[in-house]
Amino acid sequence: MIIKDVYSHNDGEKYINENHKSEYDEIVSAINNINIRDAISKVSKEKSKDLIFSPIDLNIQLKSYLSNLGWTKKKENSKKGFQEPRIYFEEGGREYREMDGIKNKVGLEIQFGKYSYMAYDIFSKMPLFKKKGLIDCGIEVVASHNMIKDFSSGVSSFKQIVFDMQERGVSNLDIPTLILGIDCDDDEWKLVDEIRENFKTNKNIRQVNLKGNKPGPKN
Repeated sequence: MIIKDVYSHNDGEKYINENHKSEYDEIVSAINNINIRDAISKVSKEKSKDLIFSPIDLNIQLKSYLSNLGWTKKKENSKKGFQEPRIYFEEGGREYREMDGIKNKVGLEIQFGKYSYMAYDIFSKMPLFKKKGLIDCGIEVVASHNMIKDFSSGVSSFKQIVFDMQERGVSNLDIPTLILGIDCDDDEWKLVDEIRENFKTNKNIRQVNLKGNKPGPKN
């Protein structure tokens, strides 16, 4: 996959390029190495759709790649499969918040859900982690507007969150943040079409995904 759209909030692009270029490059590499055959793996219950992108698989692919680089830790026999960076709000308490990854004070959130989750990540969760001294900037990975038709209905996009951010403006609590809208390249969209055609023939997603891998990573 590729990064199609970038939005810089509170000088996020400048700050990250000057202070965390290597961390940013690792996230770009993780996105570039997403396996499309595994990602287009959810059978939709909507009549107008057949195979769609799986937010769970996209999340797992990105975290699996980045866990090898120290952003999070794999955790066997757990629901999420990862031990995400966490902060507690009282000693021994149950109230906590998690991020998808943290490295060298860069906070990462991967969000293929509803708009409210995107806004919460950026305007609430990231400032909390900043207050605890764990991050000084954030990166939010979301779907490009072009892609949301290939997810379940209700998934928000780069365009939607950026519109509200621009209208809202910058608060004194906001940290430097980059919003990355990801998309397939032309070859990957052709592969998606091929997978869907195969699925229409046999209706077996496991058989469809045994037919090979996507073109090599774009490094």
